[in-house]
Parts: sequence; structure tokens; C-alpha cells
Amino acid sequence: MWRPYIVSNKYGKRQAMRDTKLYESKKKAINSMKKKNNNWMSLNYDDQFINDAGFEYGAIDVGAGRYKFKKGKEGNKKLLKFHDSQY
Repeated sequence: MWRPYIVSNKYGKRQAMRDTKLYESKKKAINSMKKKNNNWMSLNYDDQFINDAGFEYGAIDVGAGRYKFKKGKEGNKKLLKFHDSQY
């Protein structure tokens, strides 16, 4: 199973956040995260703010477990390190 996540670059600080739902494939997970974020952002912010955020999307294979990184801020920091190591 795959858990989608998003990385934001707003305000000069990179942050990662995960979705609550799991998906059968990496592609489905990323597409869902993009759609959810686009809907949220277009409702709450203008195009300039959205462009400045420089969103990046990904998904992590959580296997039979529900989390590859523990829940919370520290887990999100480890997720960001994982994301950055992929590029």
C-alpha cells in the first residue's frame, strides 16, 4: 500500500505532510494527493501563493504496515529527508 505526501517550499522552509488514506499504487496515491491539494489551494489561496509554494508530490510504500515513519512532526522530518534523497 502507498501513502501519498506533499512537500511545500513556502516561506523558505521545506515541509512534508502525509495523507491519511492509503492507495493500491504509487500513481493513484500521487494523483489523489495532487487533486486534493489543488482543490484545497484553489479554494483558499490565489495563484501567486500556490506558485510560490513549489509543491512536490510523492508516495511511500508502507507495505503491510500503516506508516514507514512514525506519526507526527519527527516522522514528517524523516519523510522529507527520504524525499530529498530520491533526487
